[in-house]
Amino acid sequence: MSRLDRSLTNSYYEIEIDPETQLPVSINTVLIAAIKGESEAKGKKIVGGRHVAFHFKYTLSDFGKVKPPSVPKEARKLLARG
Repeated sequence: MSRLDRSLTNSYYEIEIDPETQLPVSINTVLIAAIKGESEAKGKKIVGGRHVAFHFKYTLSDFGKVKPPSVPKEARKLLARG
């Protein structure tokens, strides 16, 4: 039996944008879940008491920043035969 109160769960996210490229760099997500009978709420918001918070940070790739690998001339010849 779960002690989490599914009816009282809050979450939010923040997207970090690189000001130079105007591309997203990371996404931060927070999930807050109430514990049945132990969390304080005001409407649908958890305002105190015992609760559980999960923090997730997703870092997006550095697309376009990674240089292509250098393939030796002999390897290029072998790849061209295939």
